[in-house]
Amino acid sequence: MTSPVFPDIDGALNWYVATKDGLFGLREAIRCGAALSDATLDELFGMTQAQWKTYYRKQAAKHEMFAALALFAACEGGVRRDFEWRSNGGFGQAHQDRFRKLRAPANNAHVSLTSILEGWMAAERNNRWLRQHLARLLELFRQRNDLAHGRVLQGIAFEPVYESMHLTREKWRAAVSDFRGY
Repeated sequence: MTSPVFPDIDGALNWYVATKDGLFGLREAIRCGAALSDATLDELFGMTQAQWKTYYRKQAAKHEMFAALALFAACEGGVRRDFEWRSNGGFGQAHQDRFRKLRAPANNAHVSLTSILEGWMAAERNNRWLRQHLARLLELFRQRNDLAHGRVLQGIAFEPVYESMHLTREKWRAAVSDFRGY
């Protein structure tokens, strides 16, 4: 089985765990003589324990931020691919007419993620529980925008965002059997 070219949120989770493990094992890799880049070796060689702890804390915070942004990209990409399939297709998809109408005024220009998610919330107005999850997803993306534009001093933790996206995806798939999103 081949993995999709564009990662889904589960792919982002796998990457997050593997790279976090790599960061955690970096100091040990130096001790064992593992092949690392010259830049990394130069930066880390001779660090005291206190310097290592400070370095690791800073790198872990950066990792968390970049991983959260990658998670958001994977989620948004999936929602947008589903929107494209749904709004351009003639395959009898659920809510196909609604999303064609949403696309029409844009004249093939950019349709905001907010518009797509609000379109889903309107389409699934009878599924209160799904609308609540979609509203939470919309709020997460507002936080992502703040993070991406430097308006957040602290990063957004990856794991709670992943859990929220995962739960929303499960509810979405249960409500809309042909949902192809993230």
